[in-house]
Amino acid sequence: MWENADSSPLHYWSRDQLVELWADSSQLKDVANACRLNAVTAIQRAGSGHLGTSLSSLDIMIAARRFLGGETFLEGSGQESVFFSSKGHDAPAYYATMHACGQLKDSDLFTLRQLGGLPGHPETITPGVPTNTGSLGMGISKAKGFIRAQRLRNPDSRDPVVVLLGDGELNEGQIWESMPGALRDGYSELIAIVDGNRIQSDTWTDATLPMGDLRARVEGTGWSYTECDGNNPDQVLQALEAARATSAPSFIYASTLKGSGIPWMEQFPDKGEYYKFHSGALAPELYSAAVEHLVSLIPGASPQTESASVDPTRPEFDAFTPRSRPETLLTLWEDMLPALMEKNPNLVTLDGDLSYDTGTHLARNAFPERYIQVGIAEQDMVSMAGTLALSGFRPFVHSFATFLTMRATEQIFNNATEYTPVVYLGFLAGLVPSAPGFSHQAVTDVGIMLSIPGMRVFEPSCRAELEWAVSEALSSDGPTYLRMGTLSPLESVSGDASTSRLHKRREGSDVALVTSGPLLGQEALAAADVLSKEGVSVAVFTKPELGVPLSDSDAQALAGYTAVVALENFMPALAHRHHLSEALSGISEVTVGHRGIDV
Repeated sequence: MWENADSSPLHYWSRDQLVELWADSSQLKDVANACRLNAVTAIQRAGSGHLGTSLSSLDIMIAARRFLGGETFLEGSGQESVFFSSKGHDAPAYYATMHACGQLKDSDLFTLRQLGGLPGHPETITPGVPTNTGSLGMGISKAKGFIRAQRLRNPDSRDPVVVLLGDGELNEGQIWESMPGALRDGYSELIAIVDGNRIQSDTWTDATLPMGDLRARVEGTGWSYTECDGNNPDQVLQALEAARATSAPSFIYASTLKGSGIPWMEQFPDKGEYYKFHSGALAPELYSAAVEHLVSLIPGASPQTESASVDPTRPEFDAFTPRSRPETLLTLWEDMLPALMEKNPNLVTLDGDLSYDTGTHLARNAFPERYIQVGIAEQDMVSMAGTLALSGFRPFVHSFATFLTMRATEQIFNNATEYTPVVYLGFLAGLVPSAPGFSHQAVTDVGIMLSIPGMRVFEPSCRAELEWAVSEALSSDGPTYLRMGTLSPLESVSGDASTSRLHKRREGSDVALVTSGPLLGQEALAAADVLSKEGVSVAVFTKPELGVPLSDSDAQALAGYTAVVALENFMPALAHRHHLSEALSGISEVTVGHRGIDV
């Protein structure tokens, strides 16, 4: 038994218990349910992680391990076979199956999303993880690479390579680009299986981006297509065995329930807008109820926790109202955007399956005719925005910063060459927060966007800076990028925030810290407090527009400090450090320093 941060008990099945369970019952479903408990507990311990998709996919994962490893799969055999999850945010489930198969120790399970522990999305730094995943759409392409490598080593090799996809992931164009080549090259050992839970980040897949006749699309590429009950591991195993016998690559659509195994997580109304168990830890009483139910599913096991009733009126079960959350730039934006659309009839909002996480959900309901949900298809979204702008509209494009700037760089550049005023908003930007791992950390976005011709880049840290940056974007004739540190606490700004110049956030006389966005509250002000206790007087400034040289007056304001330090939450770019060094290079009394991400 482990303890949570609030000292409440956390329950799990040890690996020895899992091996004994399989020996006693030989039921794949029992093993999957035991792994469900471990996945839920790992998320509870971490305080974050993706619940719904982990629970929906576990029967598939256990069946795949059994398929590749045989009857003794829990003893560690078959681990050289390749199985991975392309969607990646089901990492808690993936780690639970690795643990069951002896690839992780009991103690490893409870290092999820911790420094030096198991990353929030699978990465090869964890022994036994074959490839980094979490950036959607890459799975079949990666599987083809593994197969080609196998055949180069042994031309007669036909060892199956199994890749698990998400049904929302099928929005990504790379999935469909990757399939014809697999047929051409005769990769009959390639098996793609879809966790078809029919719910994406917030709502149903068909309400996000309908995929049409999936069978016809798949069979049109020459692949074999079949369907099964994805929450029946025996059916999944049968489908995998049948796929082994086909002469073409296989595509299995496994119908599942998001939150499978916990009845109240499985429930979501037809018109529901906010599925509340996509990610995040549970309230303590809900965790207790989940544990009790999962343990009760396994014959011969006794519940290890007191009975906990589930109140059906709790906000977690309201599919039509968003969760409440603390005030950040994100909550400011979700209120600002509908007001901007009311005032600007040419403003069109585009979102990539992240309406709650990017704050567009209120605008979606207020102005449905000017709201475009493109699904997980960033390149499509950006190119569509380009022609909206050419047609006289003002598109505001929303996604996580890493997916927007890295996946659609060419499309963003193409739009810029048309000299149109597209506004891009990149959320969850920077190294902090780090829990989701590499695939979700946007640290190259500033350099990418500053390299786009005519692009203005802003990283606001408060309401005043956000309002000013938006006003600049609306008055601009060219493209704009708003880098949104959505989890940063809001700080007040003194003086006029309606310029791109430095804004003083704290008085000081010895050292000046210059930063932007979330580092104001998370690092700069905190560092100033620590240094003040050591007798160092630290001033803190923010500069909301990146890539713009300091004005003469700003340079003079900094010239009186013995040291000026740039704090940057991104890879080296022509931003704070560059412009501070440039402006203060002729003043020998001032030392210019830097804290950030270096290569």
